[in-house]
Amino acid sequence: MNEEGSFPASEDEGITVYIPNYEEFATSLLETAREHDLAIDDVRHEIEPSSGERRFSALLRLNSAEIGSRYHAHLSFGWDALLTYVTVYGATAECELYHDDDLDCPHSSLVPQPAIELEGEFILGDGGYDLQSLEEANSWLGTVQVLLAKVFPEENRPSVHIGIVSANGTLIVEKLTAEYSWILDLSSPVDFAEILTQVGAVLAVVPQLADRLPI
Repeated sequence: MNEEGSFPASEDEGITVYIPNYEEFATSLLETAREHDLAIDDVRHEIEPSSGERRFSALLRLNSAEIGSRYHAHLSFGWDALLTYVTVYGATAECELYHDDDLDCPHSSLVPQPAIELEGEFILGDGGYDLQSLEEANSWLGTVQVLLAKVFPEENRPSVHIGIVSANGTLIVEKLTAEYSWILDLSSPVDFAEILTQVGAVLAVVPQLADRLPI
């Protein structure tokens, strides 16, 4: 391994695969967000002591939006301990965790294909609205999907979630969100530009919901 995160995936083929470490991945994501006119708040880096899993999250909004605007997005991803191990010690290094060094492991000839799921949650409205009927909620779903169709292709749109709480016989809408995830292959350079262009496009159109929905 010549540098942290960069290593030959196969000694026979001489293939070199660069896998970014956690810090590089998170920094690239944030820098690209700024380049796409997105303001960043509440960045969090957490680690679970028992498993070694790391967790990233950040709140994004348009620079033109008011601070505290209800229309914003949360981006997050998990980074497990094994991925940290591989980015530090190299491809197939995890084999040493499971068997002796002198064993001819078939993994040594494979090109690593680690992936990360980047999760996005778009906040589409405030909570606290008294829902009149479940049919009303169904109409909301259609309205939101029509709006999201301006950004995402029909075959791969975000899922829309309506959180409802029952209190004293009244149905109260607790939240309205759209959720989407991108699966990113870390064995090739990750381009966040397309992702953050989509995030910005969603944040640009969702204020239109204020004219169509009561929340």
